[in-house]
Amino acid sequence: MLSSMASRISVGLVTALVFTAEVFGQMPELRRSSITEEPVRTISHISGGVYRASANRHGTVFLVTPEGIILADPLSLEFATWLKDEIDARFGVPVRYVVYSHYHWDHASGGDVFADTAQFVGHSNMLSYLAMPPASTNLSQVVGQYEPVAALDANGNGVIEQSEAPADFQRFPGSRQSQFEGFDANQDGVLSGAEVVRGPLSFVRSPDIRYTDEMQISLGGKRVNMTWVGRINHSSDTSLITFPDDDVMLIVDYVSQRLPNREMDYELGRFEEWMAAIRETEDLAREFEFVATGHGPVGTWEDVTAWKEYLEKLQDEVAAGIASGQTLEEMQQNIRMEEYSDWEGFDWVDENVLGMYHFLTD
Repeated sequence: MLSSMASRISVGLVTALVFTAEVFGQMPELRRSSITEEPVRTISHISGGVYRASANRHGTVFLVTPEGIILADPLSLEFATWLKDEIDARFGVPVRYVVYSHYHWDHASGGDVFADTAQFVGHSNMLSYLAMPPASTNLSQVVGQYEPVAALDANGNGVIEQSEAPADFQRFPGSRQSQFEGFDANQDGVLSGAEVVRGPLSFVRSPDIRYTDEMQISLGGKRVNMTWVGRINHSSDTSLITFPDDDVMLIVDYVSQRLPNREMDYELGRFEEWMAAIRETEDLAREFEFVATGHGPVGTWEDVTAWKEYLEKLQDEVAAGIASGQTLEEMQQNIRMEEYSDWEGFDWVDENVLGMYHFLTD
């Protein structure tokens, strides 16, 4: 974990798999959008051999060495296909490793594009998230974030047909590919209860190499370190990824450059664990000149501090509202966090208040 970075695990070591019961309750959020964005993809240099690759609001990084490339999070099948072509044209060396920050479809999809040359690395907990529930799972058993998907079964035949999915069903980042395809694990054109419970993970390739605490990958004289951040609310397989030879840190989703996502995964608890991971990351980030996140531009350790301070202020405001006897609705009216109005996602403040309220009262 973050507090024990001194030990290293060799790349060749495959650790025992850990399957957790929580997997089917901990899925990334599904939203519909009436706006389909055209993919906007870019590559920019950060430092040394490290580059930023972005697709609209999602971003990742990769390290170029004479012996090949280490790529974090491929983002989507369509983006990864574009990125492979760009890498071939610009650098002329193959991707040798794909390292996952965590299992969520909007960061981990698309790895198959690099399967002919790359090994895939992730935390051992990732395997349990990618496992398929029992085939007997029916749509009535779907609870949580994907209940709206299960409800699409308009004709009541127990599966969701392509024609029942709305035209604005959310798409993968930087891609025209729909989430329907992501849910459809066997690509038979309908979604079963098991496929909906699992979520849109069909294009997430399982890691070949798993680690439990820390791992270091060396390639072409450069190092990439992966450190498990612990069991936090967003996922239990999240890795902090650092490029120490080029002064770059990559943090995905548990710290970002926008407001926390909507209700902040409050149903999973672990707020204190999340804050502890943020504070440890803040301390480590001071050692790096560049801090990239999964959303937003490349920044510095000060962005980690700003994120932490937002959550601390939100916690204080909601705690004060609870202590004064305010209802949740009153707190959503009164807690405005106006000093963060220039942050992306500022219209999520009401949902952030709801999430914090549940963190503090459930």
